[in-house]
Amino acid sequence: MTDSKLIDSSLWLAYLFNGNNKKIIESDQILLLSVISLFEIERKLHKEKVLVVQIRKSMDFIKSRSLVIPVTADIAEKAVLLSLKYHLAAVDSLIYATALTQLATLVTLDNDFRGLQYVEIPS
Repeated sequence: MTDSKLIDSSLWLAYLFNGNNKKIIESDQILLLSVISLFEIERKLHKEKVLVVQIRKSMDFIKSRSLVIPVTADIAEKAVLLSLKYHLAAVDSLIYATALTQLATLVTLDNDFRGLQYVEIPS
């Protein structure tokens, strides 16, 4: 593994709504982000009826801080095996597979990942 961190949507949403995890989000490190998480974040902002102008600002900020990783065939195939092995939902297995293929630690607040190798759940 490298020092790279793939940031899950749960961590970004905690930052956007409550200002949590500033040490991670506002660091100088380039953060990785699954395109799936990009979808989850924007969807949640719309569901919470955040103003469209604020959604755009938030999404622009996230994209400026992140290297967005697309879902590839390799990631999808790895996700199948991870889903079966760890009983992860499809979206979670795609995000976890993305982190592993990038040799990155998945940083998340989602307890579905608790106990998995190369996962960090900040307190």
